[in-house]
Amino acid sequence: MMKTHRIDYTLLIVTLLLAAFGLLMVFSSSYYYAIEKMQNKTHFFLTDLKWISIGVVVMLVASQVHYRFYKKFAIPALVVSIALLIYVLLFGTVINNAQRWIEILGQTFMPAEIAKIGLILFFSYSLEKNYTRLNELPVLGVYVSIIGVSVFLIMKQPNMSTAVILAGILCIMLFVAGLYWRYTVSGLIIGSAVAWELVNSATYRLSRWTSFLDPFNDPSDDSYQVVQSLYALGTGGIGGVGLGMSTQNKLYIPEPQNDFILATIGEELGFMGTVLLLVFFLILIYRCVKIAMNAPDHFSFFMATGITAMLTLQVIMNYAVATSSMPATGISLPFISYGGTSVVILMGSVGILLNISKHCMTRG
Repeated sequence: MMKTHRIDYTLLIVTLLLAAFGLLMVFSSSYYYAIEKMQNKTHFFLTDLKWISIGVVVMLVASQVHYRFYKKFAIPALVVSIALLIYVLLFGTVINNAQRWIEILGQTFMPAEIAKIGLILFFSYSLEKNYTRLNELPVLGVYVSIIGVSVFLIMKQPNMSTAVILAGILCIMLFVAGLYWRYTVSGLIIGSAVAWELVNSATYRLSRWTSFLDPFNDPSDDSYQVVQSLYALGTGGIGGVGLGMSTQNKLYIPEPQNDFILATIGEELGFMGTVLLLVFFLILIYRCVKIAMNAPDHFSFFMATGITAMLTLQVIMNYAVATSSMPATGISLPFISYGGTSVVILMGSVGILLNISKHCMTRG
C-alpha cells in the first residue's frame, strides 16, 4: 500500500505568500484607477480579496481530494471545455472588442481559463493509457486535432496569448510523454509558421509586432502600455520609489492591476522587488517540478507536468511583456494580477499538486 506523506508545505506557503503580496499590489496599483472609474478606492482590492478567499478554500479542498478522483471527470472535462469555448463565441459578453467572457448572475468568467485545466485533466487521463502508442500517427493525430480545435476556438474570441499558452501546455505534456524529436521539431516549425500567419492576418496583431521592435517609435499608439511599463520600471531603479508612490499607475497605465501589474511592482519596489518576486516564482516552480518528478503514477505525473507548464509559461510571458522582451499580449501574472476565474483555477490547480505531493514516492 502506498505511503501517504504530509503535503508540500513549501509549495503551500509560497502560494499563500504570492497571493497575499498580489492582494497588496492590486490595492497599490488600482487605488487611483478605482477612484476614477468606480468612485471607490477599494473596489478592486475587495473584489480580489473575495476571489483569493474563494481560491484558498478551493485549494485547501482540492488538497484533500485524492488526485485519482479526477479521472472520472476527464472525458466530461474535455466535452465541457469545448462546449464552453463554442458557447462563448455564440452568447459571450463582449468587452473591449473581445468575446471572451460568459456572464452568470452578474459574475463573469473566462471559459478559456477553465479549458486550460480541463484539457490538462483529459490529456493526463488519456496519455496514461496511450503514452506507449503516442508516436503512432492515428493516436498522435487525435491529440493534435484536439489542440487544433481548442486553439482555433480561442483564437476566434480573439485571444492569441491564451491560445499560445494552452498549445504550449499540451505540447509540453506530449513531449514529456515521449513524443519523438522529429515530431516535436516539426510541430515547432509548423506552429511558428501558423503563429506568424495569424499575426499577419490581423492588423492589430501586426501592429503589436512592429511596435515591439521599436516601442518608442510611436509611444502614443500600439506601444503605449509597453512604453508606460518601461517608464515605470526605469523610474523604480534598484530600490523603487516606495510602496504606493508609483506615478505611472495613476491613470497612465490602463487597468494597472491586471496584466501590467509588474510595472507597478518595479516602480514601487524597484529592480530588487521584481527579482525577489521572481525568486519566489522559481521556488514555486521548483516545488512543482519536484512533485512531478516524484509523482506516484503516470496520471499524476502528467497532471503535475501540465499544471507546472501552465504556471511557468504565464510567469515567463508576463515578465517578457512587461519588459518589452516580446510583443504585448494579455497574460496575467499568476496569483499577483487582479482576476476572478484565473486565480481560482490556479489555486485549485495548486491544491491538486498538494494532494499529489502527499503520495509522492520520495520527499525533499
